[in-house]
Amino acid sequence: MRIFIVRNAAVDCEPDCAEWISAEGDITAATPALLRKVLKAAGGRKLPFILTSPGGDVAAGYAMGRLIRRAGLEVTIGRTMLAACKPGEKNCTASITKGRRGFANNAGAFCNSACVFVLAGGVARHVFWMTPVGVHQFASSRTLTRWRQTTLNGRVIRREILSVNRIKVKTTQAQYDQAARFFDEMGIDPSINELVQLASNSNIHVMSRPELLATKIITDGQDARGQVLKHQAALFTQKNAERVAAFTATAADVPAGLYDGNAIISHVELRQAPNVAGVQASVMPTTGGGPVPTANLIAILQIGDVLAFSNLSRNVSGPALTITLDPVAFCTLAERRSLKLAIGPKESGPVKAETVTVSTGRFRDLDLLLAKVCIK
Repeated sequence: MRIFIVRNAAVDCEPDCAEWISAEGDITAATPALLRKVLKAAGGRKLPFILTSPGGDVAAGYAMGRLIRRAGLEVTIGRTMLAACKPGEKNCTASITKGRRGFANNAGAFCNSACVFVLAGGVARHVFWMTPVGVHQFASSRTLTRWRQTTLNGRVIRREILSVNRIKVKTTQAQYDQAARFFDEMGIDPSINELVQLASNSNIHVMSRPELLATKIITDGQDARGQVLKHQAALFTQKNAERVAAFTATAADVPAGLYDGNAIISHVELRQAPNVAGVQASVMPTTGGGPVPTANLIAILQIGDVLAFSNLSRNVSGPALTITLDPVAFCTLAERRSLKLAIGPKESGPVKAETVTVSTGRFRDLDLLLAKVCIK
């Protein structure tokens, strides 16, 4: 199995890019020692553990599960796509413990056989709904070694191995009882042991979603990319806690519409709504000649398919048009990165309506407002 610490290769996360532990491949007797080395390199940080494996050594699976539980890590079934090494990047090798950069996703991820023991070790266990988790009976074997030795005066002076053969033997009930005790230790319903014994060791029983949830081998359907984004957001919040706490508003000047033939420049300010959940947008339209009268104006903000309007009453006037944005819609800006603004008349008048698309990059420190409103 390949295990090392990977750093998010997204271009906009430095200097606080998220890291995770990537584990992919067969579980062997040597894998727990490698995991101990990587956990030591993590320095006690509770990094996401992103895993895909066809299984392997059962005893090693138990050991890995216990190491992960002791470290307090969350396990997500997923894959890590490594970014290409840059010229002169000395730490970019296949044998390092940390230093590689990459992206997490669920393409081709799976967890079979002894992998479920590693998954069970997670304090939370995330499996995307399209990602298979499979179990089967244990494949037990015994090693038979034929050797020849030469003695002299009753002392062995040479020993020669003639052959080494592994033969299949019947798995004992005691071995399945040991698995049940391990699952119980991890807080997994021991009934999963019945599913383990459904398929022969040459086949696989892919657990259904109800089985995954009923046995508690998974806690939710978070995907690998989402797990890294969640960790990235938490890291951002931690690093910027004081800035987030002191943050009040972000603003941008947006050209949209005409007033008496002159271009309208709207000063759009976004701030956490004081008395309701969500965000309050203040839209102050002006031209080169000064503020535009707002009594007959309406402002519309669109985020995805969600529309939000300023007050439609004819009796409301003032320097700014106020819009309350739903927090769920607002928080999608973390991914969407654009919104639409329209300024127009409530009825006929000197204003010509226009809708423009506004990049969220125009709002300085918008990520601070997203952290304040969206990350709980």
